[in-house]
Amino acid sequence: MKTRIAPVLIALVSILLSSNEAGAAINVQTFNPSTSDRFVLLEDALRSDWPKTARFSLGLNYNLVTEPLVVMNAEQTAKLYNIIDTLHTVDAFFGIRLSSIFGLYAALPIHYVSFSGQGPNPLYAGSATSAGDLKIMGKMRLTEDGSNTSIALIPELHLPTGNGDYLLSDSSAYIALRGSLERVFESWTMILNLGYASASGAVQPAGTEFTADIDYRKRLIAGIGGYLPFNDNWGMNFELNSINMIPFDRNVAPNDAYLGFRYGDQDGFAVTAGASVGRIGGAQGQQFRFITGLRYTLFEANDPAPRPLSQPIAAPAPTAPVVAPANTTASKPSNLNVPLSPAPVVQKKPETAPAAPAKPAAKATPTPTPAPVKKTAQKKAPAKKAPAKAKPSKKKPAKAKPSPTPA
Repeated sequence: MKTRIAPVLIALVSILLSSNEAGAAINVQTFNPSTSDRFVLLEDALRSDWPKTARFSLGLNYNLVTEPLVVMNAEQTAKLYNIIDTLHTVDAFFGIRLSSIFGLYAALPIHYVSFSGQGPNPLYAGSATSAGDLKIMGKMRLTEDGSNTSIALIPELHLPTGNGDYLLSDSSAYIALRGSLERVFESWTMILNLGYASASGAVQPAGTEFTADIDYRKRLIAGIGGYLPFNDNWGMNFELNSINMIPFDRNVAPNDAYLGFRYGDQDGFAVTAGASVGRIGGAQGQQFRFITGLRYTLFEANDPAPRPLSQPIAAPAPTAPVVAPANTTASKPSNLNVPLSPAPVVQKKPETAPAAPAKPAAKATPTPTPAPVKKTAQKKAPAKKAPAKAKPSKKKPAKAKPSPTPA
C-alpha cells in the first residue's frame, strides 16, 4: 500500500507545481487545525492508542479570530485600521488509518469573513462566505509500535479551492513537509513540530490598501507543546505554533500561543476547547483566537474481539488450582484418573481393607500363646482320671506336694 501511494502523491505534486498561477493573493487564515485528538495546533506522531487494524476518524473544528489582517503605518509602529474585523472558520475532516504507522486525512474549511470597510479606498466591505483551500495530508510513523518516543513524517498538500478575492486562498498549490516528535513521559506528553512550506502564488503586493508586500510564499513552521492528563478523561494542553516567512520579517510572522482543555472517553469521542493569542502588529496581527474541536473515532467491529478472549482464559485458571490441591497432595496424575471413575475404585479399596486387618489379627494370636499353654495345663487337669485309676495307690498325691515347692 505504501509503495502505491507514494508515486500517486509525487505525480500529483508535480502536476500542481507545473500549473500556472491563478493570481496573487494570500490566505489570512493561517490556522491549520490538527488531525490529532489530543492537540489543536500541532500534529502528533501516531503514537498511539490506536490498534494496528485500520479505523476511521471524523472531526469538526471551529475557530474565531479577531483582526487577522490590519494596516500599519510606514514605520510599522502603529496600526492604522483593520482590513478584516473577524473571521469564522469551520473545518471538517476525515481520516483513515491504513495501518498502525500510516494514515491519510482530508479537510475542507468554510469561512465567514467580515470586512471593516475602513481606510481611504476600501477594496472590501460587508461580509462573505466562501470555501477555503482543500487540505490533503499523509502521516507516516518511522518508529516502532509501543515506543515512548515516536517520530513521523507529515507531507501536506493544499489545493487552491478557496476564493483569493476574499483573501481566503493561497492562489496556488501549498506544499509542506513537517516532522513530528512525540515523547511520552511519566505524567505528561511533549510534542515538537518542524517543517517547511511553499506556495508560489501566496503574495499580496503593495497597493491600494497595503503599504507593503505581504509575502507568504516560503514559510518555516515550528511548534512545541505538551499535554497533561488529569485523569483518564480530562486533560490540559499548551501549544505554541509559529509561522516565519522567508526572508524573515517580524511584522509578517503569525503566531499562536494556545491554552485549552480536552475531554475524551473510551468510545473514541473527544472534545477540545481553548483560546490563543497572536502577535499584535504587523500585517498579520491577530489579537485573539477562540478554538473548539470535536473528534469521533469509528472502530472496526473486530477490534473489541480480543477483550472477551481474556475472560475465558482467566476463568479456568482459578478452577484448576482448586481441583488439583483438593484431590491430590502425593501424586497429581492419579487424581486425574480418580474423578473419571470414583465409584468402582472406592468400592474395591474398602474390600481389600478388611483383608489387611485380618493379618494383624493373626499376628495377635502369638501374643496370647501363654493362654493356650494354660489350656494345655487345663488339658492336663483331665488327667485326674489317671489318679482315679490310681485310687489303690493314694501315696502319689504326697509325691505331688514336693513338685509345687520348687515352683
